[in-house]
Amino acid sequence: MYSIKVLEEESKSDIAFEVEADTLTELFEGAAIATMNVMVNLDTVKEEKEWFIEITSDSIEMLLFDFLSELVFLKDAEEAIFKKFNINIKEKDDSSYVLKSKVWGEYINRERHYLLTDVKAVTLFHFTVKKLENGNWYCYVLLDL
Repeated sequence: MYSIKVLEEESKSDIAFEVEADTLTELFEGAAIATMNVMVNLDTVKEEKEWFIEITSDSIEMLLFDFLSELVFLKDAEEAIFKKFNINIKEKDDSSYVLKSKVWGEYINRERHYLLTDVKAVTLFHFTVKKLENGNWYCYVLLDL
């Protein structure tokens, strides 16, 4: 279970969100949904096509940053938007992390999709991922519009 809080007052050219989740996997899923929800009304998106994403990183923070950046890249390069995420995160012996994810969505259809705003990039400004004292995971993400 995760909760998402969009922080619209941060800036006119940026939008920020926070996610708190029970697990690291749910944190990544919540952050992906929050990122997509900034761009499109997800109620208008169908799960027609599947994409596969694999990312390796030396830290959990950069793993989330790179994952969200890949979603923005696929939106730009393939004009794709996503609604469903199946995420698997493993820690390797060398203390790096591997994310393997199947994501479902479809190509942008401007006649059917209710597009909200265009995200240009995920930024590192105040980017935070941490495990809370209660065992939950938390992230703060700022998106450049």
